[in-house]
Amino acid sequence: MRTTSTSIFFKLTMATVVLVGLYLASLKNYLLFHTMVEMFSIVVAFGIFTIGWNSRQVIKSNYLLFLAIAYLFVAFLDLLHTLSYKGMGIFTDYDYYANQVWIATRYMESLSLLAAFWFLRESRTVNAVRVFSAYFAFTAVIVAAIFWWKVFPVCFVDGVGLTPFKKISEYVICLILAAAGWLLFRTRDRFDPVVFRWLVWSLGCTILSELAFTVYISNYGFSNLVGHYFKLFSFYFIYRALVATGITAPHAVLFRALQDSETKFRGLVESSRDLIWEVDEELRYTYVSPRARAILGYAPEDMLGRRPFDFMPEDQAAGAGEAFRRAAESAAPLLRESVFLDGRGREVVMETRGVPIPAPDGRTGGYRGVDRDVTARKRHELELRQLQRAVESSPIGIVVTSAGGAVEYANTAFYQGRGIIGVDALGRDIGLFLGDDPDGPAVREAREALGQGRVWQGDVSRRTGRGDRLWEHVTVAPVTDRRGALVNHVATFEDITDRKDLEKLKEDVEQIMRHDLKSPLNGIIGIPQLLLEGGNLTEQQEMLVRLVESTGYRILRMVDHSLDLFKMETGVYEYVPAEVDVAKVMRTVLNDHAGLARARGVTLDMSTERAEDGPECRIRSDKDLLYHMLSNLIANAVDASPDGGTVSVRLEGVPCRVIRIRNRGAVPAAIRGRFFEKYKTWGKKHGTGLGTYSSKLMADVMGYGLHLDTSDEADKTTISILLPEA
Repeated sequence: MRTTSTSIFFKLTMATVVLVGLYLASLKNYLLFHTMVEMFSIVVAFGIFTIGWNSRQVIKSNYLLFLAIAYLFVAFLDLLHTLSYKGMGIFTDYDYYANQVWIATRYMESLSLLAAFWFLRESRTVNAVRVFSAYFAFTAVIVAAIFWWKVFPVCFVDGVGLTPFKKISEYVICLILAAAGWLLFRTRDRFDPVVFRWLVWSLGCTILSELAFTVYISNYGFSNLVGHYFKLFSFYFIYRALVATGITAPHAVLFRALQDSETKFRGLVESSRDLIWEVDEELRYTYVSPRARAILGYAPEDMLGRRPFDFMPEDQAAGAGEAFRRAAESAAPLLRESVFLDGRGREVVMETRGVPIPAPDGRTGGYRGVDRDVTARKRHELELRQLQRAVESSPIGIVVTSAGGAVEYANTAFYQGRGIIGVDALGRDIGLFLGDDPDGPAVREAREALGQGRVWQGDVSRRTGRGDRLWEHVTVAPVTDRRGALVNHVATFEDITDRKDLEKLKEDVEQIMRHDLKSPLNGIIGIPQLLLEGGNLTEQQEMLVRLVESTGYRILRMVDHSLDLFKMETGVYEYVPAEVDVAKVMRTVLNDHAGLARARGVTLDMSTERAEDGPECRIRSDKDLLYHMLSNLIANAVDASPDGGTVSVRLEGVPCRVIRIRNRGAVPAAIRGRFFEKYKTWGKKHGTGLGTYSSKLMADVMGYGLHLDTSDEADKTTISILLPEA
């Protein structure tokens, strides 16, 4: 603190001595005062040029280089101003050249300070030769206009004082300097704080100097004296900013851009997601970026002085060391993948890229480079290879298409199933492989589903090269990106020819069995009729014979109904509706299942919504189909109900529009979405999954809606049958 106080006291004392001395000199001889002040400004301006020009090869400050060139010519014009001052006796043909040179010089200085901000951006460079030549030409024109052509405006009239041109010019110069000050404030982050403060003081004093020169009426007057004092302060401050700082602390001016670049690149290195390193000729780390801690779990200082191979498994270290040595011998770049062990012993795969550092003797003095953690990428590559092998080994054909449907990839099974080579499918439309007809219904349905972003499934057939019929189950699904935009389609082709053949065989056998069953049934039904015609049966015998007859007819109707179901499945059933009393049919169904319900302790309950004096609930339907559909659903409800439960049937609407069958017990979640599909059943000892399937077939044929509603909370299941209007 004592040293700082002494320094400030000394500086203030010296400044006071200089200012008082200059003032006394002005009293003795104003020309002496004027010459000393101007020579100081000339020396400072020339010093700015000397530092900026001679350091232009090592600094990146275009701002400083531009000002350095400008201040050389400012110094020259200030020298002419000093030499042409009234009373110097050098230019005797006119006494007020100095006033004209002053205005020209101040215009040059203020405009240069303003224009220099254009070159603050690193992308804008200064062509030193062109700038120097331009200032040289401009200065030559000013000198010629004042001393030779004598066309420069008059600035001072003896006995009158300053001309309007001189005063207006001083104010314009002040505005230009103010604009430069505003730009300096806007770009203060580009300057060292000390330099910024001195430049602000310099601009402020320059403006005060110009204002002082707007009111004097004599070149030796007091306001002229004050103006030169402020000019002295202005150049002292710019001396402190650019000359003194450029010598005592060159990093603040000359190497400001270099320092900024170093800070910027250090920030980039330390914020990089990769590990940046440097090794010497013995391959020992001389620099390791802080990223090492996140990637390997080591502090950078713990790795310095050690070799990369010290952090590798033994089986990796030897190979990596040999690769480094071979690259160093040939001064070649290094590119390889190595396995490192992190601080917890886990393997980290690193992709190493390095370039040699040349030594003065031409040898490789080390390497600097980047290690990128590619562990996750290698794991993903392994997963992709495994997936590719799985896809290629799959017995099911797998195809990937573009968003438009062009084949981009197909696995081996797809090609083998068609007897073609890979290139024959690539680029072709997927529709060409959906059966024999590229314009058929399968292709149309698939395109419609994919256009709506839905999955399409279907069975298609085609002829092989030998003419055999081949069946495939095809599934085509859209693939979207994270934003939901369509990017691909994936299709699978599963050969189901054997299954189709078995189904066809099964259908043929079933048809034969149904046909063959009808012959003995006709005999069974005929015998009761013959016995009844004889008329010699007792009442009990007649009842038994009629029971046999009705049972035979029921079996015959069941055989006929199974034939009807087959026609429904194949789409050839002809539905002929008629007026049917749905309540009566439902009561018949409930009566037929009463014995089964009693055996399970299940109660059957039916309710109907009717008008007070309305008729029975009549709808348009097929009586047999309606009976079988309701019978299947009631049987399923009784079978699913717990012992002692209740199956309730409600006919809703007048006329009837909805039939609801409700029972205790929720349908398991595993089959809710496929409840009405064929062979889908759950937990039933003798269940086949055909009852609900056949009910759905019959409902579809009759145009009824069939819906399942189940509640885990209430432990109830409801089947709703929606009837169309008559």
